[in-house]
Amino acid sequence: MQSNLQSRKIDLVFVIDGTGSMTPCLDMVKDAARTFYKKFEEKMKDMGSSIDLLRVKLIVFRDYECDSNPMDESPFYELPLDLADFESKLSSIKAIGGGDANENGLEALHFAFNSDFIARGLKDRQVIVLFTDTDALKLGERSDLKNYPKNMVDETRFISEWIMPGQTSKLNPRGKRLVIYAPNGTSYKELSAKLPGANFIPVELSSGMAEFNFNEIIKIIAASASN
Repeated sequence: MQSNLQSRKIDLVFVIDGTGSMTPCLDMVKDAARTFYKKFEEKMKDMGSSIDLLRVKLIVFRDYECDSNPMDESPFYELPLDLADFESKLSSIKAIGGGDANENGLEALHFAFNSDFIARGLKDRQVIVLFTDTDALKLGERSDLKNYPKNMVDETRFISEWIMPGQTSKLNPRGKRLVIYAPNGTSYKELSAKLPGANFIPVELSSGMAEFNFNEIIKIIAASASN
């Protein structure tokens, strides 16, 4: 019998604040790594889609001024084939540093926008999900530091690279989605309104995002990917 499920490729990039206050979120993501693919696949089937290929990437960001490893970018892991490597990478992430200031989350999103995506078909999806419990530094605010990326974009170019991907960009013009988990009152909320296909999900700053339920996150990601 022919399946009625709609097959597609999905590239998923987790952009995670790796500073000290994010310990509850990081522990939750690590604990869910073994079951992530199965739950995601089941939710996609519930929504009438199947997965030909699911690749997951991690970008962990901190602060270029305060931290020796302010931007940790992994390769894509194909799930379930590379599940062990994906889980190992998650396990290696430690919630450290960051100081008391805002973090370089926008720079991390820029790197996410420029990931080596292959899900570029009409029915494919590229989903970027950012988790943070604090606000973002303005793009370029750390540009005087030696370790700051030399070719980082400004805000205008940042928005343009999402809305109108250039010839060298691998963003899917119709299939890209962005989900931002951040506190209300931060610049992320205003930013999400400028980026088509973006969803802002407010979190409580005082809780360190500990109230998050990973199953609910999967539902939101799956809904973004199954449209």
